Amino acid sequence: PMIGIPGVPDDLTLSANHNQNNLTRLINVSLPDAGFSVSTLYPFQGKNSVGTAKWYEKLGVAYNGTLRDQFSFYDTAFKLKELIDTLQWGAMHSFPVTLALPPILGGAVIVSPGLSYSQVWIAQKFRRKWNTATQKSDTVITKGIFTDHQLAFALSFNTALFGTYAFKNSRLIAIRHVIRPSLSLNYKPDLSKKHYYTDTVSSGFAYRFSEFAGALYPGFSEGKTGGIGFSIDNNLEMKWRSRKDTGESAIRKIKLIDGYGFSSGYNFLR
Repeated sequence: PMIGIPGVPDDLTLSANHNQNNLTRLINVSLPDAGFSVSTLYPFQGKNSVGTAKWYEKLGVAYNGTLRDQFSFYDTAFKLKELIDTLQWGAMHSFPVTLALPPILGGAVIVSPGLSYSQVWIAQKFRRKWNTATQKSDTVITKGIFTDHQLAFALSFNTALFGTYAFKNSRLIAIRHVIRPSLSLNYKPDLSKKHYYTDTVSSGFAYRFSEFAGALYPGFSEGKTGGIGFSIDNNLEMKWRSRKDTGESAIRKIKLIDGYGFSSGYNFLR
């Protein structure tokens, strides 16, 4: 349903989910599951703009958010305290920012910068600690309100190359080949490193853990990214003249190969 914020194209969804295991008698309930989104807004676009839009008027900002609560209990031994102990909640927010720049090189290349910011709200931390006495790893859960963040920048260049081969005196009119190369630059700083730690999981063996592992919305991965990516996509189609029809209705477009190519990339900061 639309919430109805004046002048804002928003959308809200609410749902609940229940599942149970008849063998263990365990019941899991998610209530509520909420999703709220705002379509792309252009804050610098004038209401009565005329003529060609300025580049900054094409700056768009959107929002997507989700919220979830979950609790569990056994139907044979329902206790309010245990229900509260198993209660988990979490939320995720993302703010994608887009900007449509004018094409370059005579309109042949589309330049698309992008910026995205994401944040998660987490209800508890999981900390493992190796116990030398028992030779086991103990888990300590700390409840509270914790956050993790992620920021990413991108700049992509896209174009399309067309090639057509025409046939004479044939029902096969032409074959067209479209090549769509793309090049992108990306950067993501490491905002989650502080939420990772190294601990022993067995005698003589250590592992890297996230303190948000197991949460409804776990934190983001650690490590920074600064790299380049590229891809090439291809389409091949033909025009065919049918014997049954005449005129324009006799011409059929047939896709021979729709979407074949490859992509790769490299992270210079790895």
